[in-house]
Amino acid sequence: RGHKDKIFVVKCNPHHVDKLVTVGMKHIKFWQQTGGGFTSKQGTFGTTGKLETMMSVSYGRIEDLVFSGAATGDIYIWKDTLLLKTVKAHDGPVFAMHALDKGFVTGGKDGIVALWDDMFERCLKTYAIKRTALSASSKGLLLEDNPSIRAISLGHGHILVGTKNGEILEIDKSGPMTLLVQGHMEGEVWGLAAHPLLPVCATVSDDKTLRIWELSSQHRMLAVRKLKKGGRCCAFSPDGKALAVGLNDGSFLVVNADTVEDMVSFHHRKEMISDIKFSRESGKYLAVASHDNFVDIYNVLTSKRVGICRGASSYITHIDWDSRGKLLQVNSGAKEQLFFEAPRGKRHIIRIAEIEKIEWDTWTCVLGPTCEGIWPMHSDVTVVNAASLTKDGALLATGDDFGFVKLFSYPVKGQHAKFKKYVGHSAQVTNVRWLHNDSVLLTVGGADTALMIWTREFLGIQESKLVDSEESDTDAEEDGGYDSDVAREKAIDYTTKIYAVSIREMEGTKPHQQLKEVSVEER
Repeated sequence: RGHKDKIFVVKCNPHHVDKLVTVGMKHIKFWQQTGGGFTSKQGTFGTTGKLETMMSVSYGRIEDLVFSGAATGDIYIWKDTLLLKTVKAHDGPVFAMHALDKGFVTGGKDGIVALWDDMFERCLKTYAIKRTALSASSKGLLLEDNPSIRAISLGHGHILVGTKNGEILEIDKSGPMTLLVQGHMEGEVWGLAAHPLLPVCATVSDDKTLRIWELSSQHRMLAVRKLKKGGRCCAFSPDGKALAVGLNDGSFLVVNADTVEDMVSFHHRKEMISDIKFSRESGKYLAVASHDNFVDIYNVLTSKRVGICRGASSYITHIDWDSRGKLLQVNSGAKEQLFFEAPRGKRHIIRIAEIEKIEWDTWTCVLGPTCEGIWPMHSDVTVVNAASLTKDGALLATGDDFGFVKLFSYPVKGQHAKFKKYVGHSAQVTNVRWLHNDSVLLTVGGADTALMIWTREFLGIQESKLVDSEESDTDAEEDGGYDSDVAREKAIDYTTKIYAVSIREMEGTKPHQQLKEVSVEER
């Protein structure tokens, strides 16, 4: 057992392979390999310094010295297990420390990166992570000045810095710093909206930020704002000038899509807002779905609630407008597909044959006879998180809890339809959206907080390229689980399998064809 409380860092000794050091809550331990295990000794603070929580640790060039960064902002210098001295390095915890050929580089909660000599006697240079210090080639914007620094590494003579706000920067030792990549922070990302006219999209997350992204070759963040609560849905108005954002406390706001400044906000519900959509053309109505089992309809011009859609027996998951902006399709957590008339929210019962004739402005719903085949075998209603149909109504993309992005030919009638499957996310895929011209598919992952951009390859181009996808040869094979494996096992003719041509390239001679060496006894 390492320690009774949290351990933050384990560092192996570069000079002695049988030694390592661990730091964490109110402790530092020096470990020595003995036999098949390790024995440890606690660091002795003496009168030189107080027992503190240690956030980082590093070995230097001098063999028997260890340097640890404390939550107070001090660097503790150790010889064997004895504390030699402490040096004030940062305001607040020293989260990151990296040893250089000569000296060290440290990063703290104060947003400062500092270069030191090899005994922390002199601070050689400091870099403050600020918006004004970013070079012109930066891909995006800092969420705030002086973000807490959580990780430091070296690459190609530059210092690489990771911040608490999900940013990775490259600092040239001569001064300029470049923002290389950034993304959402803690929590999950569910909200995704594609701009109706431009190669731009918006995302909103549990991390209480709304972000606008450029999807052309730059792939950078254009704008960001902090929100009072996390959010899980967003939608652009038909002209792309306004952006509606649903928050997790039951409120929603409409912001200017360029400046991301508030235009109007409402708070009529207690539970999370799960989907939000403007009606077609003028965007006269805004439908707001919540986990309170209701969909509220607002008149955008008068900023008033004009209707409430009642009748769902569970939380609302997805909503879509028809192309006239008069009818609303609603999916619920009880696997219901319901229809309501705008603006009052009067419920309609529509026959299956009629549903297929309706022209929809968007199709992001996951229930109904035209997308029955997207559901894997033995799945519950929460497995498929999102769907998005191309403007020409040909391809339906879905994102699911297994991390798969799938493409189906639409309509997807009948159970367990064929699909193409794409793997990129390391967690569940929470939302998918086609760009306005169907050339690009956007997907967001929940726990991996990633926004991914997939290029659609049209017929003629794709034959000449290898596409990173898996096709479902037979539906039973893809989603059948245990039963289909058993059935497949029974159907295999093993006698013919033995003589089948190997699908892998084999090298060498098969064992029974190899020349046997004559043993000593036989000689």
